[in-house]
Amino acid sequence: MPTDTQELASLVKVAAEATKDLAEGHLRDIAFEKVLDHLLAGGGAASSLENRVPAPAADIGAAQQSSVPADGVLGDEQQRADAVARYFKIAPEQVVDIFDVSDQVPALKLRSTQLETPRAEATRQIALLITGVHTALGQETSTSDIKQATDEYSRLDGSNFMKTLTDMPELAVLGKRGSRNRIVRMKVRGAEEAQGLVQRLLD
Repeated sequence: MPTDTQELASLVKVAAEATKDLAEGHLRDIAFEKVLDHLLAGGGAASSLENRVPAPAADIGAAQQSSVPADGVLGDEQQRADAVARYFKIAPEQVVDIFDVSDQVPALKLRSTQLETPRAEATRQIALLITGVHTALGQETSTSDIKQATDEYSRLDGSNFMKTLTDMPELAVLGKRGSRNRIVRMKVRGAEEAQGLVQRLLD
């Protein structure tokens, strides 16, 4: 841990430098917090810590490409709950009403009756929730993640599943058409929709 105010200021400067190229906003704040937590946990002089910050830590996109954060910052359940709460703009204690973050890989904890009955609409809801919680934890989302959750809630329409996702303006589905498993990224519009959905589910 930092031994004095000067050293702490140095660590803050390192974290700010590592995230300076990200656009200002929620994701930049998350990236800054992760880098700073990593530095604080490492201890030692700021000069040596600066060389220990992995380059991908400065890129939130790179962080999203790993199912488990490389620095293990979110290895603690409470840290994961806090990150999810910040992303969805809810209280940390409310996270457990929607998500199971007891494990590194998050899951939905909704009752089936909370989802829309039509399969296409339920698929869109699940897609927003799964992509959102993965994004909050710096994890990448794949279409197979969404498909598995949709199947678990008995809302899977196999013949129309991929079309439902690719037609969603809130998400970007990357990869080759026809591929069975593609990467899904949340757009700004999608993040707002996901936040609103979670807040409605909690009402």
